Amino acid sequence: MQKYMLIYRGPAEAANQMPSPEEMEAIFKQWNAWKEEFKASILDMGDGLKPEGRVLQSDGSVTDGPYIEAKEVLGGFSIVQAESYEGALEIARACPIRHEPGSTVEIRELFGF
Repeated sequence: MQKYMLIYRGPAEAANQMPSPEEMEAIFKQWNAWKEEFKASILDMGDGLKPEGRVLQSDGSVTDGPYIEAKEVLGGFSIVQAESYEGALEIARACPIRHEPGSTVEIRELFGF
């Protein structure tokens, strides 16, 4: 089995919008159902990322980030295992983030160092 990172991206304008408590409950219900359906394949549910951060440059300088001019933001990640990209894609297709308008899921195989 190979390991894959599912990288969740969404529109930049959505990064600062917090769902209501009722919406959060519905969202968590979807994520828990996805986790249960693929429990043998989801190694780490990962987490969501807050919109602000820092960027450490190769020269050691630190800037605010992510870059404000971005049209989309990295919103979170999960680690899954599958036999192939096609298997990882099957897991990603069922991921609740896909139902958010403008969201994408990038699938990257890990080297396994």
